[in-house]
Amino acid sequence: MKRVKLKNDELAYEVIGRTKEFPKYTTQLINLANRNAQGTRPKIVGQMTELIQEFKGKNM
Repeated sequence: MKRVKLKNDELAYEVIGRTKEFPKYTTQLINLANRNAQGTRPKIVGQMTELIQEFKGKNM
């Protein structure tokens, strides 16, 4: 099996067709707010394994 490595910006381009540039420190601010809100907990977004199983496509 051959491994494929994609950078985040390459993946974003493949998914949405373009990438977005944000002002400096934007990602740190979003990460801090998300950590405080605990927005990435499985009970909030669901288990990733379940989301993958729901996907019916063959590629992204």
